[in-house]
Amino acid sequence: MAATPPLKRARVLFKFKELLEQHADELAAIITAEHGKVLSDARGSVTRGIEVVEFACGIPHLLKGDFTENIGSGIDSYSIRQPLGVCVGITPFNFPAMVPLWMFPVAIACGNTFVLKPSERDPSCSIRLAELALAAGLPPGVLNVLHGDKVAVDGLLTQPAVEAVSFVGSTPIAQHVYATGSAHGKRVQALGGAKNHMVVMPTPIWTAPSTR
Repeated sequence: MAATPPLKRARVLFKFKELLEQHADELAAIITAEHGKVLSDARGSVTRGIEVVEFACGIPHLLKGDFTENIGSGIDSYSIRQPLGVCVGITPFNFPAMVPLWMFPVAIACGNTFVLKPSERDPSCSIRLAELALAAGLPPGVLNVLHGDKVAVDGLLTQPAVEAVSFVGSTPIAQHVYATGSAHGKRVQALGGAKNHMVVMPTPIWTAPSTR
């Protein structure tokens, strides 16, 4: 993907965004059926993910380098932005579309390949996102979905080919991801502090016991 010009990457992302918008209700239905959150919440999370894809479409402008002449005596300064290679995203169960869409569109727009490891509790949405990316023209092998639990995570964190890791989830797992990944020479972004889930039940109506 690094050899593909940024403009061509952006064109694929524009098409991907279009397909996401066309299939937004389908993606929301998948999330509701598998995760259990209400349909309006699922639809909103898909919309937020699409907004990040929209941002990634403008990546060619952000990838421009800089050149400063004579920054010091006989010294010129160059700034060149280059892809890392293989990037990994480890995403939580509570936002199976939004959080992956935070990660892989930007990484791919920058010329990287990506391995997405979704939560094993609701993996179907990630598969559908990958199918839509292929339909948009993304070459096979650029976006990969790997299912599994801690064994799969640790395999990615210790894999020499992986250059960078992004994680969203609970604080203890974030600490493990950061410690393990950085110990193996990877750039790691580990976002912890995820909240507990909650079930809202109807309020019971209290009635006085009968005195008869």
